[in-house]
Amino acid sequence: MCTGDKLSICIRNSKNEVLFQNEASQKTCGSKAPGVCGNTACAEMMKQVEETSPIQDGMKLHKGQHIEGQFVDVMLVKDGENVMTFLYPIKNEAEKLAAQEAFFVNKGLTPSEIRIMRMVTSGMTNQQIADKLFISKATLKTHLNNAYKKLPPSMRPTQGRVA
Repeated sequence: MCTGDKLSICIRNSKNEVLFQNEASQKTCGSKAPGVCGNTACAEMMKQVEETSPIQDGMKLHKGQHIEGQFVDVMLVKDGENVMTFLYPIKNEAEKLAAQEAFFVNKGLTPSEIRIMRMVTSGMTNQQIADKLFISKATLKTHLNNAYKKLPPSMRPTQGRVA
């Protein structure tokens, strides 16, 4: 299985016995397979999840959890018999902003377009951005159109943005 070196994968049965761990999971929690997963932060989170909202078959996403000294997004998948835990390390806010800045600069966005795109990616509406920057919505839309022309199609809104 090719999962890269970031994504931790652990599969446990209903008795909390580890059936499989990839290399990233072993680095995070130590090698548990075959054996019972016990005192790791991941197991503790699993207990809390089970206590507060029983896991039904399907998936549950827990964003921004602090596990083993790092922030991770956690996806728990229960297929009826086994529970698969996926841990993906996430960047802290400063790292996220630096990566975002580098990406936008690399795509050729102007400083104004970068500032606007940061607000867009943070979830602000067009009206909120225009108000914050003291510009008209028409001017904002011009900046957005210019920025979207420079960005990959996957970053363009599929429907109009919220005014």
